[in-house]
Parts: sequence; C-alpha cells; structure tokens
Amino acid sequence: LFLMTGSVNLSLYENLLVSAYGLAAAGQQLGYFQISAIDRFLREKGLQEEVDIFVIDTSPSLSLLNQIIFLGADYFIVPMLPDAFSVQGIENLGTIFEKWKQNWKITGKALSGDTETKFVLAGDGLFIGYVINSYNVYGQQPIKDHRHWMQKIPTKVKGFLSEKHCRNGLVATSWANPLAIIQDYGRIPAKCQEIGTAIFDLDPNLIQDLHQGTKENIEKSKEEFTALSEKIIKIFTEY
Repeated sequence: LFLMTGSVNLSLYENLLVSAYGLAAAGQQLGYFQISAIDRFLREKGLQEEVDIFVIDTSPSLSLLNQIIFLGADYFIVPMLPDAFSVQGIENLGTIFEKWKQNWKITGKALSGDTETKFVLAGDGLFIGYVINSYNVYGQQPIKDHRHWMQKIPTKVKGFLSEKHCRNGLVATSWANPLAIIQDYGRIPAKCQEIGTAIFDLDPNLIQDLHQGTKENIEKSKEEFTALSEKIIKIFTEY
C-alpha cells in the first residue's frame, strides 16, 4: 500500500482543462493529450511499479478536474454521510455523472478517429457501491437520526446510481447494502493526517489524553477497512 500525495498545483492543471476539454470534445489531438495526462500517468506508473489498483480520493465538488478523473476511471465508489444532504445529493450526482458520460460519448470519444486509445478517456466507469461514513454510535449501534437517513439511502442509490451506472449483476448488489459502514473515530483521523499514517497502523500511545475505547476503535477501524478492501477486490475479480 502506497500513498501518493496530492498538490495544490493541480488547480493550475484544472485551469488548462477548461480549453483542453473543449478541444478534445471537438476531436482535436492536443485536447486528448492534455485531458488524458492523469489517466496516462497512473497507468504508466502502474506498469513501472507493478501497482494493480489506484484509489483516487477526489473532493466532493463537481469540478472539471473531477470530471476528467471520473471519465478515466474503471470503477467508482460514492462515500456519503447519513444525513439529509447526502440523500438529496444522490439524485444530483447520478444525473450529472450520466450527463458527463453521454456528452463525452457523443463528442470526444465519437470524434477520436485514429487517436491512440491511451489518449482517449474510456468514459464508462462502473458504479460498484457506496460507503457510509462518520456515523455516530451509541450502544454499539448508529444513533436514531443516522439510522433514519441510512434507511433512505438504498432506494435513492438504486434509482440514480445502480440502474444508470452498473451492468449485469452489479445492479442488484451495488445498492441493497453499503460496501461498508465506517463510524466516526473522533480525533483519531486528525492525528493520522498529522503523522502520515493509516488509522489502523496508528500507535494509540501517540494520542494525548487517551479516551476510553481508543485502542478498541483503532482495532475496529482495521477490521472495517480490511473488510471493505476484500469486498472491493472481490468485485474487481467478478466484474
């Protein structure tokens, strides 16, 4: 497992994408070269370093940079909070993703002609599921308000993500249950960011003023993320 840090300089690349996407959508070679930069970098890095899977953690915005990353992805997962905003946002997200795919299909992809495949974004990433993040626990169960919103998520996911961005058996398996339900670990993630380590590799002794259950939470996080990883890899082998 390797972590490749992001950079604020990506904002400069995003400025370039404004004109680059327009060129690619018109079938111009320079546009294809520019918008495929991230996709080509990752695929070449994968070959050089023998990396099988890249996980790109994007911002929650519907920016042009995220659009380019989305069009180059083979699969995508949607993290969400158990709240009204996330439930309402599922419809918007699924609709926007559909427009991105369709627009690219009838413009840049259709006009690519003899352009090398590595320069043309596939634009057909599959939705494989969702993860519910940061729910609060009480008595080993999500609190009542969070359970309310968690129960509303599957139906929304089915209609706006699974049925529009899946195929074959993935349609049924991607919405019925989340890939994982990750609890809110309080101050622990902030400490992980500070020292640059995964939550499940964190030394509990590095947390000042240890609260009751900190060690147990770190161990629980390892179990949650291990189970999530195994589910994702299983989906990759089947689809």
